Amino acid sequence: MNAETSSRKAQLNKGKPASTAGKRRKVKCDAKKPICSPCLRFIGGGLHDCEYTEVGPAHSQVLEEQISIIESRIRELEQPKALRTSVGLRNPYQPNNNRSPSMPPDSMGRPRSIGFYQALIAVFLRHASQIGFFLSPQLFDALSSGAAPSQIASPALLDAIYLWGAHLSRSAKLSVHETESLSRGHSGTAVLYTIQAEVLLAQYFFRNARILEGKYHASAAVSISLSSGLHKIRSGDVRDCARSVDSLSPAASAFEEGERINAFWTVLTLNNCWFAADGSPTDISYTAHGVDTPWPLDIDAYSEESRLLPIQSSATIDNFLAKFPDRGTSLPALHAKAGVVFEQASRLAIRYTESAARNHNKFCDEFSKLDEIIEAFKQILPRIEPGSTQPLLLVVHTLAHTATIQLHNPFCLKSPGSRARAGAAAMVVVALLRQTNVPELGYVDAIMGTLWTAACQACITELSCVRFNSSGAAYSMDQLYAAVETLLAAMSVFSRDCRLIDLQLATAQQNYAAVRNGQ
Repeated sequence: MNAETSSRKAQLNKGKPASTAGKRRKVKCDAKKPICSPCLRFIGGGLHDCEYTEVGPAHSQVLEEQISIIESRIRELEQPKALRTSVGLRNPYQPNNNRSPSMPPDSMGRPRSIGFYQALIAVFLRHASQIGFFLSPQLFDALSSGAAPSQIASPALLDAIYLWGAHLSRSAKLSVHETESLSRGHSGTAVLYTIQAEVLLAQYFFRNARILEGKYHASAAVSISLSSGLHKIRSGDVRDCARSVDSLSPAASAFEEGERINAFWTVLTLNNCWFAADGSPTDISYTAHGVDTPWPLDIDAYSEESRLLPIQSSATIDNFLAKFPDRGTSLPALHAKAGVVFEQASRLAIRYTESAARNHNKFCDEFSKLDEIIEAFKQILPRIEPGSTQPLLLVVHTLAHTATIQLHNPFCLKSPGSRARAGAAAMVVVALLRQTNVPELGYVDAIMGTLWTAACQACITELSCVRFNSSGAAYSMDQLYAAVETLLAAMSVFSRDCRLIDLQLATAQQNYAAVRNGQ
């Protein structure tokens, strides 16, 4: 019987991929999921990396790739005479590909026309500012004169742009290029283009609910930005500038400096939003790194209004959190500030544990100060006018009000005051949607799914409480039902093209159905 059973198991497992841990330790893997039997026996001893590569890169693979990048940087530092004018970018899950990047072929091996790539770029540029594109769109003006895309930007950046153009396109002819773009990897290129490519790839993976891969590329963008000294632009401390590992040469123009400033704040905001959203450790410490780079301007303003930038800048974020006045009033600056308050609120709420409760006075002091900062920030935001189609302004407002929800969320069930504050913030998020022409937005940052989910949950919490005790409630059941349905309707609009929002919508609908059914 034992021999027959063993034979049957061998037949069942024939052809099945072994787990990465099994391959590495050369033990026989029975391919059981989520954890194979040999690894299961070792879990008590600390083995937690039983993963299968057919469902995507294993966590251990991603860590190994990150170690490889760090080792590469160490080798560069040990060989200072080596050429270090560019930073490498490659697909972490594919072998290196030395293919010529000028005009990639289609799936049949035929070269595509310049017009095909121009169409992808045109689709991308319509939504570029919402995706984290901090370079000037004028980069592509030469296309109208017949220049090939490969004459304008680096291969890595072009592939990221083609990927987004195909993803956003409603044309079947263009959308087939999405898989092709995603599969290609390229080697070294200019620093800013490399950062831009990493940002676009991170946004793409986040949008498609591939969070681990998104964080990988976001972390890469952070690492390159910090090592290049982008957080020390116009710093008043010359010693800080000199400490940067691979500081860039001085900008050739105000416009070039502006691209660097916008690059840093785009990367910081990406990091703040996505790493704070699920409580992951951040890659940037404001205190440890000392951000001195001034708040960003609109990209076109640097050539004409660079005088708006301070001659020297220091402690940019620390000063904002200390409520010192500044010149950061442009929409990119408000976006960056909204990301900061959202990140700070999320971090402080996570820190509220039993140990924090024991140091209650200190925590309450931090809580009150941050609450005041968030409220003061909301007061300076431009209004969203009826029928608005400004997606970035909607993101800024929603981040600010969700920061209030995040800050008060841990106390909603115990503190009527916190529950009221979170509920009021959620209702403002709903009011913002009602002021906006949602179907005409076309595209919104995928982080909005996370923000709308938080607002939904705040309304659902309020619904549960009002059901059991309606006396003194700020909102009626009907108002709260309508609020949740407004949020779900907005998520439904964008779930068609955003896998992450689609998944979040399904969860929010289940939670709403449960509270409506009295569960």
